[in-house]
Amino acid sequence: MNDFKSLVPYLRLHKNQYLIGTLAVLGANAAVLLPAYFLGRAIDGLRLFSDANPATPGLGLKELGLLALGIVIATLVSGGLMVGVRRSIVFASRQTEYEIRRDLFAHLSGLDKHYFDRARTGDLMNRLTGDLSAVREMIGFGSWQLATVASSFLVSFAWFFSINWRLTLAVLVVFPFIIGILAYLARQVSMRYVPMQEQNSAISAKAQENFSGARVVKGYAIEDREIAEYKVMNSELIRRALFLNRVEGPLQAFMSLLMGVAYVLVLLYGGRMILGLVPGSPLTLGQFTQFALTLERLAWPMLSIGLIANMLQRGMGSWGRLQEIFAARARVHDSGRTDTSITSLQGDIRYENVSLSFDGKQVLQGITLHIPAGQTLGITGPTGSGKTLLSQLVTRLSDVSEGSVKVDGHDVRNIPLSTLRDNIAVVPQEPFLFSDTIASNVAFGLNNDNYQPIETFKSVRHTTPPEARDVQPDMERVKRAAEIAGLASEIVAFPQGYDTMLGERGVTLSGGQRQRTALARAVAREPRILILDDSMSAVDTETESRILQSLRQVQQGRTVLLIGHRVSTLRHADHIIVLDAGRIIEQGSHEALLAAGGHYFDLDRRQRLESDLADVDGEAEVDGEEVDGARMADSAPNQNSVPEPSAPRQEVKR
Repeated sequence: MNDFKSLVPYLRLHKNQYLIGTLAVLGANAAVLLPAYFLGRAIDGLRLFSDANPATPGLGLKELGLLALGIVIATLVSGGLMVGVRRSIVFASRQTEYEIRRDLFAHLSGLDKHYFDRARTGDLMNRLTGDLSAVREMIGFGSWQLATVASSFLVSFAWFFSINWRLTLAVLVVFPFIIGILAYLARQVSMRYVPMQEQNSAISAKAQENFSGARVVKGYAIEDREIAEYKVMNSELIRRALFLNRVEGPLQAFMSLLMGVAYVLVLLYGGRMILGLVPGSPLTLGQFTQFALTLERLAWPMLSIGLIANMLQRGMGSWGRLQEIFAARARVHDSGRTDTSITSLQGDIRYENVSLSFDGKQVLQGITLHIPAGQTLGITGPTGSGKTLLSQLVTRLSDVSEGSVKVDGHDVRNIPLSTLRDNIAVVPQEPFLFSDTIASNVAFGLNNDNYQPIETFKSVRHTTPPEARDVQPDMERVKRAAEIAGLASEIVAFPQGYDTMLGERGVTLSGGQRQRTALARAVAREPRILILDDSMSAVDTETESRILQSLRQVQQGRTVLLIGHRVSTLRHADHIIVLDAGRIIEQGSHEALLAAGGHYFDLDRRQRLESDLADVDGEAEVDGEEVDGARMADSAPNQNSVPEPSAPRQEVKR
């Protein structure tokens, strides 16, 4: 019931459409029963006409023609009203589906990384498609059929009681059985439908992960294992679907059986009335025909009770799953302390005794740090030391557990999220590219102005459809950013240049090209704060050197957080910190840290040694090739010389 209450606001947006549709259903079901009444009148009239009794003249040709015309008109009216039903209730359900999908997407877009770290993409997609379709069927076709059943029973039993109340009570005998069976089976459908949908979501998530990770699956040659696991999950889905079908199948069969019982009762009891075997209950042949035809018209509504119950239970189960999304709340969001007067930032960053904990585990401890606007901070340390988390506190992907992070003297929790993130660009460790052109991917952070907030819980009929925007990328900024990222020469070599379409997640590019495309996207935005999270790990040192040289122009006047493991990446930073286990263990300039002889010094020494060994191996390989070449030259026979006779073999005496 609580789930249904949460759906009511969407239904209220279209209350006039549902009201008009319900009245149209009532009118259509009243009109569709008129032919049975006219036919009954005609049968009784013709029977009286055949009696040749002057006291009961019966019907003439004119009266029969009027009854036939009445049948035609009633049929046309019923058909016309059913068209109105479709244009009201079905249209309203489609519009409601749009509104729920719009509000779901808007709500999901407002959730933070904590939610998406735990949610599965395949499950979300299944809820936004399969579950939403089930809700739409419930409020569309389901409500239509529910109105049809209610109005059919109301109008039909009004006719039944007007014809013969005793025969009507005989029909009502089967209804307690219908209600009891329906209630039991409806509960069973509800209990079995949700587990089936959950398994469907698991299968969708499995398929999505395999398609996205196709390279990994093929690289490890585990296709057979993945197919076997998918087969097991699919078998479980079939088992749950059949478990549900064991309830849905008998539902329709029981309704048909009880409808047949009703026909038998009408035939036996009504036949006795026609023959005069039931005292005080006269029934003409025409009335019996009208009663039987009306009952026949009631057959589909009675049979559809099972279908409606099934549809309602499925719809409410799916709506409950959608409500789980609506109930999710972002941990990081604007609040009452947000200062909306802050509209711009310069980039001065302060960490004041910052600590961060997840699930009781402390991952950052006592971080105190100042990064003046326009300076570059280098961050390094072992894997898992908290480097990325430290930068995420600036963008408020996470909030501190203790202390504060300030930008331009404002606690980031007081800065509107839109203002804060409009002034920051991030190049993550694992760059994400969209299935679009290279130019559009680089320009992704641009052209975001003039987009109004989406109004939720508002009827689509009262809103102006959004204009289709064909926003062309600013190619000058795109090309300049690609040049800085060291990607321009490679893009030009592509057959379609900047219009080259990328595959899903940019799989058509190499790892280094994906990183540089993400770097170009951040540079093109021209942010006040630039965060480079190990963004050049997939490029060689020579390319890295060229990129860093180009970035020095971009860094002018911007605050840069440069996270990396290579000393060559960090050496030009204004200040460098070394993290270990969530603490700053060293900090200073490149020269000061080398002189200190600590972790940074060891890192530099190891990397220099690795570089020297690589150079030695390269030289040894070249020298080896030269020696082999010389040996081959020495061993080759001289065509201009005469071979010397071989020396006689001397016997060695012992």
